[in-house]
Amino acid sequence: MARQERAEQTRQRIVEAAASEFAGHGYDGTSLHGIVRTAGVTMGALTFHFRSKSALADAVQESGAAATRAALDATAAAPGFQGALETVLALAGALRTTPSVRAAARLTREGHGGWYDCWAPGLRDALERSWYEQRADSGLTPLAVTTLLSHVVLGAEAAASTPEALRPVTGDAPDENLAQALKALGTLLSRPADTETCGA
Repeated sequence: MARQERAEQTRQRIVEAAASEFAGHGYDGTSLHGIVRTAGVTMGALTFHFRSKSALADAVQESGAAATRAALDATAAAPGFQGALETVLALAGALRTTPSVRAAARLTREGHGGWYDCWAPGLRDALERSWYEQRADSGLTPLAVTTLLSHVVLGAEAAASTPEALRPVTGDAPDENLAQALKALGTLLSRPADTETCGA
């Protein structure tokens, strides 16, 4: 195996270990020694690839954002409100299954990144387009719905991070329950605006 390929594999192992540590312990609760132990590398190997904990957190953010974009691209979401809800379900799935996504979300929440930037603007744009195309009149604005769905994603992050603690709230099938709730929300959001009838 070529030296460059080995170096890239080591770097990837460090990023994956750091994602697991940041997702579980946050930025302040994560130590470089813990990452070294989890990755099974030396401190010298870690510092060769990353000069600081901050640089490593940036790499985890990039990895999490890339994984998030890949999950959204794989969804092939429908247009309109249904697509926005499918986006939220895809985000919830990525948070549940991908440590780098959970880490990117947690680091952002703690003030060390911008994970929301890789999905929230697109969600809001899609909702605004749908709002005017479908002439929805649910009493909500696109910003209000984006805010609501962003809170749903934060809840999905919490459920993915501490599934046992939240089981009394989320039940034994949190993904299925979330899908049902979003389907009901979709019915509300896609209600067309009332139109006046002739002769009224």
